[in-house]
Amino acid sequence: MYHDRLFAAARGARVRLLGPMALLLAALAAGCADADRAPQNLTCTGGPDGSPPSASYVQLMQDQLTNADYWEAEPRILAAGLGFTDIIGVPGLQSSDLDTQKAATLAAGGAWNIVVTTLTTIAQRAYTSAISPNGVAGSYGWPVQFCDGLPIEFSWPVLPRTVQGSDFVVYLNDGSATQPLVASIQPNFEYNERSTVVIFGEFGNRLAPDQPGALYPVRFEIVDDGTPLSLVGPGGRVVSAVGFTYGTGDDPYTAYNPGKGPTLCAAKLSRMSTAGEGGPPAFNAQMPNDGVALYGDAAQYRLRVLTTGGFSPDGVTSVFPTEYERFFRVQAIDAAGREHWLERTGVPYEIDGGTVTVVGLADLGLAQSSYDDGYVEDHDNQIDIVLSGDESAVRAIRMVEIPASGGYSPFYNPGGPGNDPDPETVYSQPGPLTQQAVTIALDDPMTVTYPPAE
Repeated sequence: MYHDRLFAAARGARVRLLGPMALLLAALAAGCADADRAPQNLTCTGGPDGSPPSASYVQLMQDQLTNADYWEAEPRILAAGLGFTDIIGVPGLQSSDLDTQKAATLAAGGAWNIVVTTLTTIAQRAYTSAISPNGVAGSYGWPVQFCDGLPIEFSWPVLPRTVQGSDFVVYLNDGSATQPLVASIQPNFEYNERSTVVIFGEFGNRLAPDQPGALYPVRFEIVDDGTPLSLVGPGGRVVSAVGFTYGTGDDPYTAYNPGKGPTLCAAKLSRMSTAGEGGPPAFNAQMPNDGVALYGDAAQYRLRVLTTGGFSPDGVTSVFPTEYERFFRVQAIDAAGREHWLERTGVPYEIDGGTVTVVGLADLGLAQSSYDDGYVEDHDNQIDIVLSGDESAVRAIRMVEIPASGGYSPFYNPGGPGNDPDPETVYSQPGPLTQQAVTIALDDPMTVTYPPAE
């Protein structure tokens, strides 16, 4: 089992890459943007302005599903909640100057990582989870500035063309209601995913719900905007999501609530398949990232988990395919009722006359000979635990656990602190202990293709 202190050593002693001038610029920018920063709540602007959406967004949002997972027999909202605020559409990230990018990110309350890597070219995503306005436009149609991010997970995949910001109403604890400026399936762009929609708008602030002035969502609703949001389920059945709701109207749904960081909302075990891997060409920089691409013939089964936020060790850093032991363990129950915990990779666990081995993680980024801070994965709402072995042993799997303590690391969503947090900034919370029941889909993979194959 890995331990947190081992990862601190493995990731290396960090060396600051940017000097005092960058910190001064950040402080000045922060003062201009939000003088007291308590609570931080920058004004979100932008969205559709009468101009056509970006060409890449149009390509992304075509109604194509291939072997896309559905998670339950009936359609519903599985989870929804405020993930992070203000870091969507940071104008300074469009600068070619790294110091300017860092200062703008810190001023918006984002994290900026110290990157130790052997790579000669470092992607912006390795430094920060904040996004530039142009980056938003590429996958959400139009640019926005200083917006909040809120993922909504469905039990069935959506028809992308029916996804608009006007489909969603978010009710806040102060009695107000708001709608997002933009909505998209990004980063869940692969043809075999597409059950999570992410919306950008103004949905709250960074105060914990028990603090005066805290603003957060309490309920979510899908409304009829004239082009209803539609989902596709078993047998290619298409249903309108209008009228679907999530939330009690009282409880807070925010990752700034201690103990309420990202978690799991579904898990499904099926035979390994690469059908539907990848998406439109403009979005395939981290492809192929499936189990076969990483592990070849050893990838026999896929235990796919659906997350309530993009998972990261700190909010910015990517999860490595080699980090199963850092974050996960899997429970199996044999025919005699005995409990088995699959805690290590490469170990054949003997269960019910066969063996099952955890090979590693997939649906992250490209295979590499080694991984460091420069590695960038797709940061979507799916992670695959790749397995090999005998079906008799694999069928005994019952649960995925994220211990999140006791030698295991928790996950953060993109609003997390990074590896070099600003002590004056409030970041989203780490996820809690999570135990997610596994749906066994070895006989029926519970997937759908649309348009249906003739």
